[in-house]
Amino acid sequence: MSKILLLEDDRLLNETIQDVLEDEGFEVVGVFDPYSAADLCYEQKFDLYLFDVNLPYENGFEFLDKLRASGDHT
Repeated sequence: MSKILLLEDDRLLNETIQDVLEDEGFEVVGVFDPYSAADLCYEQKFDLYLFDVNLPYENGFEFLDKLRASGDHT
């Protein structure tokens, strides 16, 4: 089973995406801000990241750049 980290600050959309992906057999961990996502990225291994672009504090592209700079190539 593939494990997905979903970073979406809109709570309803986050829950809806989680439900759809879980119905398709994926394990999904949903978070609402980049800080929570960063903590999880260093604690767990994910097969796929799904990041919203417009997030509080920084955008999804900036967050992904930080992960890449730290050596994460998910």
